[in-house]
Amino acid sequence: MKLPYCLLGCLVLSVAACKQDREIKVYHVAKEAAPSAAAQPAAAADPHAAMPGGMPGGMPGGMPGGMPGGMPGGAMPGAASGGDPHAGLSAEQLAAASPPSSPASSPQCADTPPAHWKKQALSPMRLASYLVSGDGGASADISFSILRQAPGGTLANVNRWRDQLGLPPVDEPALKQAQTIKTSFGEGILVDLEGLPAGADAAKDGRLIGAIADNAGSAWFFKMRGNAALTELEKPNFIQWLLTVKVAAAEAAPAAPAAPAAQAPAPAAQAPAAGGDGSLTWQVPAGWALAPAASGMRYATLSVVAADGTKGELVVSRFPGDVGGDLMNVNRWRQQVGLPAVDAAGLAPLISKLTAGPKTLSLIDVTGSQTRLVAGWTRHGADTWFFKFTGPDALVAAEKAKFTAFLESVRFTKPE
Repeated sequence: MKLPYCLLGCLVLSVAACKQDREIKVYHVAKEAAPSAAAQPAAAADPHAAMPGGMPGGMPGGMPGGMPGGMPGGAMPGAASGGDPHAGLSAEQLAAASPPSSPASSPQCADTPPAHWKKQALSPMRLASYLVSGDGGASADISFSILRQAPGGTLANVNRWRDQLGLPPVDEPALKQAQTIKTSFGEGILVDLEGLPAGADAAKDGRLIGAIADNAGSAWFFKMRGNAALTELEKPNFIQWLLTVKVAAAEAAPAAPAAPAAQAPAPAAQAPAAGGDGSLTWQVPAGWALAPAASGMRYATLSVVAADGTKGELVVSRFPGDVGGDLMNVNRWRQQVGLPAVDAAGLAPLISKLTAGPKTLSLIDVTGSQTRLVAGWTRHGADTWFFKFTGPDALVAAEKAKFTAFLESVRFTKPE
């Protein structure tokens, strides 16, 4: 009888040992998981790190396998989502497409942002970064970045942006309906997307305006994402800004200031003169000088100096679409000279009409405490052309007749 009890005792000890062994294994697994959890903050510091759990295998509408098929709206709320211009790209795509991270080899960016945009810290991905704030805590994030390749192509990137706002993908025919825009890197597309992902903060999200330009195998991304109303208000400023963005090698920078000096002010021209890329001709008023454009947003710049040394400037610019419409543009100009905004009912009395060949231009004249602004604008094809003359009140008053004659001489050389 003693032998069975002995065997029973050994069996109990064996089971206990096995149980203890299993508990030790569980303990080791938990301990090994701890470093992985601790490493997560470092991964989060990289806004382009691949999402945990792997990327879904594909997306309808032509998205490549490396693109996410659907990112939860609550996963990227507010400015955090707008802060990453390449959210949704896999680590492999970023590694293949990212510019060099070395400061010495990174491209140098030159741009002219609006004065009220707040500059943010740059990163290897962001060559320009800004934040704009509005009423009630509203904000929008603006960025410019370059990838050596457009991962998946333009359609895939537009659909990636749409996915960030919870919008369904579009196909190639729909993409061809998007507005085009000419940047310093070549022609690109401009998209305006509105949607509020689930769980997102409407003060910091709800609309995305972006442009993508392909050049020599690289893709240039301009993106503004934030509060819907603020983003709509800042759209003209965003478009003007992206047209100023230039990238040049560091060694080429010293040569840039020499360009204005190399061209003396043009003498008064009585015959029509071509401006910019030849899309327009006009007659330069006597005493006015046609100067090199100061930035990419300017199609042409003319200047005039009064006898007392005060200066006036005429800027010719072109933008896709209606840039927010007449009311928004007029109120933006009124703001520039320190005047309050008007409503739709107050807009009509402020606008007059002027004929330039087959074109009819709208004209407005506003005077603030220090500056007077006279502007004309018209549509041609898919673009709106603006002619804005600013300066001290006395100078603009003395030169307004010449400005009017300039507008009347404008002719478009290319069909609509």
